[in-house]
Amino acid sequence: MRNKLLAALLGLMMGTSAYAVSVSLLKGEGFRDDLGYREDKTTMTIENFSMWELGTVFFYYDITEPTTDDGQPGRRQDAFSNQFFGGISTTVSFSKVSGKDVSYGALKDVSLRLEIENGSGNGQYNFQNYFYGLQYDIAVPGFDFVSLNTVLRDNPNDRGVGLQIGGFWQMTWDYGRWNRYKFTGFFATSPWDGDQDPDNSMFSDRGRYLTTQPQLLYDLGYGLWGKQNRLEVGLEYAYFINRFQQKDKDEKVLQYMAKVSF
Repeated sequence: MRNKLLAALLGLMMGTSAYAVSVSLLKGEGFRDDLGYREDKTTMTIENFSMWELGTVFFYYDITEPTTDDGQPGRRQDAFSNQFFGGISTTVSFSKVSGKDVSYGALKDVSLRLEIENGSGNGQYNFQNYFYGLQYDIAVPGFDFVSLNTVLRDNPNDRGVGLQIGGFWQMTWDYGRWNRYKFTGFFATSPWDGDQDPDNSMFSDRGRYLTTQPQLLYDLGYGLWGKQNRLEVGLEYAYFINRFQQKDKDEKVLQYMAKVSF
């Protein structure tokens, strides 16, 4: 079943029409040194957002220390700085499938959301998660878009499933060619995570986590070339509670970033 889901997602990516691709480079200091990488970290992020007939497809990958090769087996734990993390998600709009408007008030659409996520964890152990649930597109004054989702998080290597609540947002301020800014980001959190403590999954604090990475970007390319959303520079605040679902592994780091979109 999971292999079929992955094949379906890849098939959707090949069949999309409108799309946007971006590559970002982030640099920050003050990360934990006990999660497999150094306190100072460089990350390259690749993103692709596409639209298909019945919804959307989003692909992303974070590559830590993309220009180094120090993750050699047998070396000390803090040498494993080469990591990867990413996933593929698709949505299927109920409005488009049914041909009927399912909006109500601020709720503009509801979609089925499917996602596959994988990564290298703390630099030594690969993991893979599957998400099944719903996404809610909401109209919020002043925002370009706001989407919330409620999904079940399934790790095939662990017992049980967990609940995850997430969201994405973007807000743009445009005051002319040299004054265009963007506030965007996402969050994902779980009040309980059944994968982490099968004996007391709902109330154990071992499985609780929060991940959010808001970004404040300046559209430098608009000023230089008159083209929007091509070259952006700014800051990202990476905030993690119980990172990798590990108790007391919190991180709070401000990163510099540059983003090129195609």
